[in-house]
Amino acid sequence: MPTKRPAKTYVKESAKKSAKTSATSSAASTRSFRLELAGQSIPVNSIAGGAAVGIVVNDPPTMSPFREKHLSGTRFEPIAIEAPFNSAQPLFDLVGSAWKGTRPQANGALIAVDAQGRAVSRREFVKAVVAEATVPTLDGASRDPAIMTVRLAPQQTSDVAPPVTLPAVPRPPAPSLASNFRLSITGLDCTRVARIESFTVRPQASVVEFPDLRIELSPVSGATWRDFYRTMVIEGHSTPMSEKTGTLELLSANLATVIATISFFNLGIFGLDETLPDATTGATRLVADLYCERMELAIS
Repeated sequence: MPTKRPAKTYVKESAKKSAKTSATSSAASTRSFRLELAGQSIPVNSIAGGAAVGIVVNDPPTMSPFREKHLSGTRFEPIAIEAPFNSAQPLFDLVGSAWKGTRPQANGALIAVDAQGRAVSRREFVKAVVAEATVPTLDGASRDPAIMTVRLAPQQTSDVAPPVTLPAVPRPPAPSLASNFRLSITGLDCTRVARIESFTVRPQASVVEFPDLRIELSPVSGATWRDFYRTMVIEGHSTPMSEKTGTLELLSANLATVIATISFFNLGIFGLDETLPDATTGATRLVADLYCERMELAIS
């Protein structure tokens, strides 16, 4: 009978590989991140991207059945940074300026820190501008933290040796929850708003692209929303005089302090419908779709 040593060896190697993968995942999960911006070292939730990538060019077809390819230049991937609204003030200042159409450039660095507080990598960036800013879904029943994702487009990045020491930083405040929000829109009853879908603002070179809003609320407070919908959509009074302004406030854990305000300008409704009854509770919701011409972000 042949021996089964190869199978045993395979099992051992597989176990070693699994243990190594587990150790690597554990090490990665204990890392923290710092953003250096405007002379500050700021703890953030996560950082990704910014790598240099070669641009692949496909040559025109020739007599050969195979297309030749080569590199032509280098591009730098966007940098994605996640941070709660009540932190990273210099980052949110950039976002606020970009939403106003100015799009300032910024130099800085991304630093990964191990569980012992030592810097393990440093990626510097030059002349980065805000490419996107995503507000998370806000839901009155959520227990998730309210984390904003900001994407920067750098002109160039470079990986350099990490610093031997890092400056001490105060413990960041606990992030506000995605349920801690307050919506106000002129002339609309917002007391029963239950959910605001995530939305992304995209500043570009010549224009800022502001997204539509999707808002869910209880039908109990839907009378003013139905009137608004009837005026603009059914009766066709879609003029600047019919549009509204509003604010979305992100609140602290005690719901007493405003930590960020998003202002909405020239809101118009273009959709309103009621959902099917929930399978468990039987409750329904009104779902309103609104366009928005302009938004502003202010961090308190």
